[in-house]
This record gives sequence, C-alpha cells and structure tokens, in this order.
Amino acid sequence: MRSEVKIGLALTALLVAVTAAGAASIKNTKHDLSSGSTGATFKATNTDQICVFCHTPHNSAQDIPLWNRTNPTAGTFMLYSSSGMNNEPVKTGFTADSISLFCMSCHDGATGLGSKVHNVPNGVAISMAGGNDLLTGEANLGTDLSNDHPVNFLVTASGIAADGNLGALDTGTKPPTMKTADVTNGLPLFRSARGATTLECGSCHKVHDNTDAPFLRTTMAGSKLCLGCHKK
Repeated sequence: MRSEVKIGLALTALLVAVTAAGAASIKNTKHDLSSGSTGATFKATNTDQICVFCHTPHNSAQDIPLWNRTNPTAGTFMLYSSSGMNNEPVKTGFTADSISLFCMSCHDGATGLGSKVHNVPNGVAISMAGGNDLLTGEANLGTDLSNDHPVNFLVTASGIAADGNLGALDTGTKPPTMKTADVTNGLPLFRSARGATTLECGSCHKVHDNTDAPFLRTTMAGSKLCLGCHKK
C-alpha cells in the first residue's frame, strides 16, 4: 500500500511539473508574429508559422540558435557605459557574435520583422498586417542604447569584488550565472568575443516565456529581478 501511495504521489508530482513546464509558451504573446496570434501587436498576414520569424531547421543564417534572421551591423549601436562600472564598460557597439544582436534584429526599429527573415515559408515573402514591418513604440529601442541597461560587457570576479554590491559569479553552471541571495535561479551569462561571461539582453529576458512580462526571467515585484544581480 505504501509503495502504491508513493508511486501515486510521484506521478502526481511529475504531472504538476510537466503542466508547469508546458504552461510557458511563446504562442499568442507579442513574440508570436504569426497570422493567428491573438497577442501580437505586429503580425503576418500570410503565414501561421510561429517559429519561422527567428528559427529555421535548415540552412540557417547563423548556426546558433539556427537563426533565421539578418542581424543588424554590430558597430552601429552605442551602448551604456560609465566611469563607475567596475566590470569593463564598452561604448562602441556590440561584438559581432553578441546574442543581444539577435534581439536587436527586431528591436532596433530598423530591421524588418518579416522582410529580414532568411528562409521564408514555402519561398513566399512574409507580409505584415498593415504593411507594418518595423517595430514602433516603446518596443523600438533604436540603435542608441546609451540610456538602457548595459549589455555585451564582460562580468568578472575581480569586477564584482571591486564593486562590492553585486551577486556572485558562478562559472560552474552551464551557462555561467550571476546571482544574489534574493533569487533562486542565477541569471545566465553568455559567450561573446569579450569572454565567456558577458551580460546580455537574455540575462534578464527569456524570449519564449512571458509569464513575467515583458519576457522577464523573474518578477519585478519588489524589484526582484534587479536584486538578482544588485545588492541594495
């Protein structure tokens, strides 16, 4: 009887875990640009494919992560920096391999949402409703990111120690992470030409899950996301 109860509890726990994992989805969010999307401000008129706007299984524009878009030029961006940054500040644009450039291939407001898709569905160019192929409004960050949180800079243990008010760097995780005691899961760091632990857009945002809008890795309630890196 005890064994049956344990098995039953285990199956219940597994079902709850699977249900929770399946709850997070890009479908019908602002990142779902398909014609059938109920959540997108900008969407296509002639394809119901969701993933095609960013990914392709074959002949990708870039192999990681099977990228299906034409990225903007890295050097056209101005990034935030200040003399008070102990982790190495960079002002003069992204590295060409920065994962943040993938985000900016829509959010620069100058790269077409549908027109810059590398492999189009069935060889037919994607058309966007109302001819709106460029992001507008607050989602359009432009190319001057000097008034936005710094990205594409290398996080180092020495920089963290010099600052004194940042979370710990853990290079033993895959990917490496940075965290304080205020969060359960560390915030991921990414590899770029600057090094193996660069902070990028994806450190704070998870593009396929809008549970914590706008696509955040954890809630902003009580500034939890900010306190995941910053000790205040």
